[in-house]
Amino acid sequence: MSRQIEFKTILLVCLIISVGQFSMGLVFPSLPWIAKDFAISHERAQILVSIYLLGFGPSQFIYGPVSDALGRKKVLLIGLMIAMMGLLMIIFLSHSFTGMVLGRFLQGLGTGCCAVLARASTRDRFSGAELPVAMSYIAMAASITPLMAPVIGGFINFHFGWTMVFISLLGYVSLVWAIIALRFQETVGQTTQIPSPRKMLQQYRELLSSRYFMSFASIGWLNFSLMITTISVMPFIMQNQIGMTSDKYAMWALIPALGMLAGASICNRMRPIIGSKKLLLSTPVLHVAAALWLFFCPTEPLYLMLGQLLMILGNSIALPCVQAMVMQPYKKQAGAAAAMSGGGQMVVSSIVSMVLVHLGLSQAWHLSLIIVVFAAITLSNVLRGFATPEALQQTAATQ
Repeated sequence: MSRQIEFKTILLVCLIISVGQFSMGLVFPSLPWIAKDFAISHERAQILVSIYLLGFGPSQFIYGPVSDALGRKKVLLIGLMIAMMGLLMIIFLSHSFTGMVLGRFLQGLGTGCCAVLARASTRDRFSGAELPVAMSYIAMAASITPLMAPVIGGFINFHFGWTMVFISLLGYVSLVWAIIALRFQETVGQTTQIPSPRKMLQQYRELLSSRYFMSFASIGWLNFSLMITTISVMPFIMQNQIGMTSDKYAMWALIPALGMLAGASICNRMRPIIGSKKLLLSTPVLHVAAALWLFFCPTEPLYLMLGQLLMILGNSIALPCVQAMVMQPYKKQAGAAAAMSGGGQMVVSSIVSMVLVHLGLSQAWHLSLIIVVFAAITLSNVLRGFATPEALQQTAATQ
């Protein structure tokens, strides 16, 4: 495989995975404005995030095994068509909050194909030492996009209104659909029958019972949940408590976005040198530092963004590492493994964000307490995961 083909493959997969993340993050800065226009609480406006995740996450459990049987391209095109139908519903029913909620669920149901099939098709094309490198780019795109999306969404919302945010999403999804139709080359060599629901459940049961899979997958789930919770709560802190407009918040949000770029770069450079274990152990350290900062810092934009920067730096180091670790042993079950990893990530994120918001998570020091708890769980999972036979075998193979 030539370097040119490798670059085009990775670029296309990054474009695919960005759809789901943009669909989620572009809306965050608009939530306070949607809440005001519909005269609803910010907790109720958050339903537009949670309902999207509830469609986005579970749908991956279907897309993964089905694409293992039918191929990636056909399933991608169908999924994105469903997403476009959901966006059209949101746009034409923008006067009804209930209609928007239904449209967001349908949108999430469709875009769920992107995350799982991006990772599965990468596993189809790459193996050996190339796989962790390729997966790190995918994880980087999946992690950076949710941070860049609020920046773009904030500008669109401020200058054109929140309806234009969904119109912009429809244009982006339509463009990606056309690119996939013209450029995506099928990565599954031979099609088979769609597995029965019983067979799908058996595959997922095996993954959930694997200490190796659950240790590394749960690191990704909780770190992503922490990131989503923070970037969905922070607009309310910045706009409601400080009185900041959405376009100004978008500018401040560039600070943690730069942290994601820095962390992803550190991961790519340092992982071959010091290994995944030592790199992952730095995540809880950075999270504890972020928690202490947010607990004691004043409620001012620069201080809040610097605290979020530290937290995002830890996330950006962890996510590429665990994505590579999760997919490495599962070549024949790439779709199922990617679905369990990505679907579980979205389901956990949805549940965690809903629970924390309803518990009254609205202050920076509230976030600091959550970060400390998640840091402790991450540390436990890192130590447990690298003690499994699968991880020890991978470590021995690289030495």
